[in-house]
Amino acid sequence: MADCSISIIIPAYNVDHYLGAALDSIKAQSELPDEVILIDDGSTDRTLEVARAYEFSVPYRVVPIENGGQGNARNIGVGMASSQYIYFFDSDDLLTENFISSIKKRIRDNQRPDIVLFSGESFNDRDYQGNRWSDYRRGFSGMYFNRAEFLDQAYSHNALFCSPCLYVSKKSLWGPDGLAFGPNFLEDEALFYPVLFACDSFLVIDEVFFLRRNREGSTMNMDLDIRHVNGALNCMESALRLYKRKSLSPRERWHVRKRLKSYCLAYVIKSKRIGASIRLKEVLIAIVKTRSLSLSTKALLYSIRADQSTPVQGIGRLLKRLARVVKG
Repeated sequence: MADCSISIIIPAYNVDHYLGAALDSIKAQSELPDEVILIDDGSTDRTLEVARAYEFSVPYRVVPIENGGQGNARNIGVGMASSQYIYFFDSDDLLTENFISSIKKRIRDNQRPDIVLFSGESFNDRDYQGNRWSDYRRGFSGMYFNRAEFLDQAYSHNALFCSPCLYVSKKSLWGPDGLAFGPNFLEDEALFYPVLFACDSFLVIDEVFFLRRNREGSTMNMDLDIRHVNGALNCMESALRLYKRKSLSPRERWHVRKRLKSYCLAYVIKSKRIGASIRLKEVLIAIVKTRSLSLSTKALLYSIRADQSTPVQGIGRLLKRLARVVKG
C-alpha cells in the first residue's frame, strides 16, 4: 500500500435505495482511497446486487456474510484491510469530494497522528418526516499529544461525537489484539472512549467531510426497545472497565467519570421508558465508582419507578448503601 494509505470499510444492510449514492460519493473523490471493502450483512433486498455492479480503479471487495450486525461487519472489514489507516463509512451517507485528499495531507503534515477527528452535517432524505437534526461540528481544530488536553477541548466544545464515520484511525489500533466493535446496539458509543484511550496523538479538523442522511428506518431513528436498553448497559459497563484502569491521570479519570455517569443515567431512563427491569447491582457499582450524589438520587428514583416489583426491603438496603457511598 502507498504512503499514508486509507481503506474505507462499509457495512451494508438493506440499503439498496441509498447505497448507490454512497458509493458515488467515494468514486467522486478528488483522490481515491487506497481500498474499498463493502461487507453485505445478509441483506434481503438488492443491496448486494447494487454493490457488485460498481467498479473502482482501486481494490474493491464486496463480501456477503450472514447477518451479524453492524459491529461484526466492521470487524470483518478490519481483518481484510491492508492500509495504514481505516475509515468506517455508513452505506446510506455521503462524503465531500475532498475528504480523502484533505485527510491524507493533514496526516502527512502532522506527524501521522493515531486518530483524525473531523466535522459532519446532517441532511434530510426527501421522504423523511421526523425532526431529528444533529450538529456534528467540532468547533475547534488542533494537534494534541496529550489526551487530557484533547478531552478538555472536546468536552468544552461539546464535540465528543462517537460515530466512527467522524474519524479516521490507524489500523494498528484494531484487530484481535486491539479494538473491536461489540455485537450490541450502540456499539460505536460503547467503543468510542476505548478508541480515544488507545490513541496517544489526536488531530482535530473543524471541516465538514461527512454528510449524515436522516431517513426513515435507519438505526439512528428507530423507536426505543430492549436492544437500546442492552446497548446502554453495555456502554455503562465499557466505561466502568475503563474507569478501573490505574494508569488514568486525574484529569482523564474526571472525563471517564463524567461519561460513566451519563451512561448510567441513560441506561436507567431507557429501562424505565420501556418498562424493563433494571440491573440495580450494576447501577450501584457505577454510583460507588463515581461517588455522585446527584447520580445516586436520580438513579434511585428512576429505578423505583421503573421496577415497581422491587421489594421494599431491597429498596431499604439500597438506600443504606447509597448513604454510605455519599458519606464516604
